[in-house]
Amino acid sequence: MINKLQLDDFELSYTTEGEGRDVLFLHGFPSNMFFWNDIKNELKDKLRVTVVEQRGYPLSSIEDSIVSDFNIENLSLDIEKLINKLQLTNNLIIVGHDWGSIVAWAVASRGNVKIEKLVLICGGTEFPSTSVYDNLVFDKGQHYISSFQNPEQANELLSQNLDLFFRSAYRVTPKINYDLLDLSLKNLFTTHNDDNKIHNIDIKSLVNHFYSGLKQSISWYSNIDFNLELSNQWRRDLDIEVTFLFGKNDAAVKLNEKMIKRLKLSGTNVVVKEVNNADHWLPLTHKESVISEII
Repeated sequence: MINKLQLDDFELSYTTEGEGRDVLFLHGFPSNMFFWNDIKNELKDKLRVTVVEQRGYPLSSIEDSIVSDFNIENLSLDIEKLINKLQLTNNLIIVGHDWGSIVAWAVASRGNVKIEKLVLICGGTEFPSTSVYDNLVFDKGQHYISSFQNPEQANELLSQNLDLFFRSAYRVTPKINYDLLDLSLKNLFTTHNDDNKIHNIDIKSLVNHFYSGLKQSISWYSNIDFNLELSNQWRRDLDIEVTFLFGKNDAAVKLNEKMIKRLKLSGTNVVVKEVNNADHWLPLTHKESVISEII
C-alpha cells in the first residue's frame, strides 16, 4: 500500500514493509519508487524496507511548483522528515541510485538524522558546476544536463514521445566507445538504433506513470549550481560507512582514477567498487551486487 506523508506544500509517497534493520531506498532520474521492486521483494522478509517517490515525481508532485522547489535542501528535508516520522532508527542504511545518491549524501552530510551506512549507486556526492557541461558540445547539440537548465523546453521535447524516451534511457549498451559517445539530449534520450537491447523493465508502466510529463523531475537539474552554494553550509567528510557502486559500462557516470581518489577522500570509511558488465541501471541487472552491500 502506498502511504502519504503530508509536507508543507505536497504529499510525499512512500511504502514501508517488513521488520528489522531499516533500509531506505531513493530513486534517481528517470525512475520512480517502483524501480526498487525486485530488490525490495528480496529484502522485505529480512529487513524493514522503505521506498520513496521523491519530490516532483508523479506520485509526489507539487501543484504550481517553481524550479527552486527542487533544490538539494528541500530534497534532503523531505527525507529527514520521513525518517523522523517513521522512526527509521534501527541501524539505518540509505541506498541511493543516480540522483538518489546525491540526496542520500546530502542527508548524511547535514547530520540531522542518524545513518549507519550509505550505498550509493551510479552517482556521486554532488554534481559539478553546469559550466562543465556547457563546454561539452556534440554533433547533435548541448550535453543533456545543459539542456535540462530549461526544464520546460526539455520536457516539451521528451514528452513528444515518452515511449521512445524511456526505451532509449533504459537501453543496454554493452560496448561503449567513449570517444564517440554523444551525450546531447536529442541523441541520448530520443534516438537509438537497437530496440532489442532493452532492460527488463515495463516501459508501458513508466509511460503511464509520467503521463503528466517530466518537468518537475527535470527541474532537479536546474538547481545544480544553487545546490553547490547550499551544500557549503554542510559539506564535510563523512565518518560513516559508505560504499559507491558503479557499472563498468555506465555511459552517464564514467569512473576514472581522479574520481575514485576524490570519492575515497570524501570520508573516513569509503569503498569504491566497479561491477563488470553493468551500466547505469545496475540495480535492475545486478541486484545481487546491491543486496550484498545491505545484508
